[in-house]
Amino acid sequence: MQATVEAVKVLLKDPSTGTYLIPYLAEAAKVDKNGNEITGTYATKAELANYLSLAGGTVTGALSVGGGITASLNGNASSATKATQDSAGQQINSTYIKNVSVNGRTITFTRGDGTTFTITTQDTVTTNSSNWSVSNGTNGWARDNSTGFTIQWGVYGAAGTAWVTFPRSFASVHVVSIGMVSSTNVTAGSAFTDLSNSGFTITTAVGTHWLAAGFS
Repeated sequence: MQATVEAVKVLLKDPSTGTYLIPYLAEAAKVDKNGNEITGTYATKAELANYLSLAGGTVTGALSVGGGITASLNGNASSATKATQDSAGQQINSTYIKNVSVNGRTITFTRGDGTTFTITTQDTVTTNSSNWSVSNGTNGWARDNSTGFTIQWGVYGAAGTAWVTFPRSFASVHVVSIGMVSSTNVTAGSAFTDLSNSGFTITTAVGTHWLAAGFS
């Protein structure tokens, strides 16, 4: 026969003192003083073990936050995860240029991931018709300062063989032309020998004009 709570109380009570010999078992509480069901309202110690405290604590695994975070954060770039995309969602290391090099007319661009592409510029040789220096006179020269191409001219007015010095020394001379002239008419031919960057030997019967071309 199952004993009631009142019967257990009588059995455990000392009749001479009116106190209980040992505490009797009370029925477990099911609600708090406000009538809230305890098991459905309060968290257990085991359940609270998985929550961060208000101060300190470490998060492990992925953190999902709705509505954003308002906080005072400390740290530096060396401990942060590197960004892989820009604000437009473009992959940074395959989109942006980290180095540019030039070799002649070819420009090479290197991306962050090491891949490259090149472009070729237009020809850098240009024509400048006003880039000439000229030394006027019976014996003179004209030089293109861009290329060094030089034309020289002169007159040797006597008969015989003589050395003619160029008004300007050549770095390399390619052509010398000699034409016979006199006060009346052409009477004989002329010739040159011993051509060098500084001059040549001329042989003429009555005198002659000469013209030379090269680079200086």
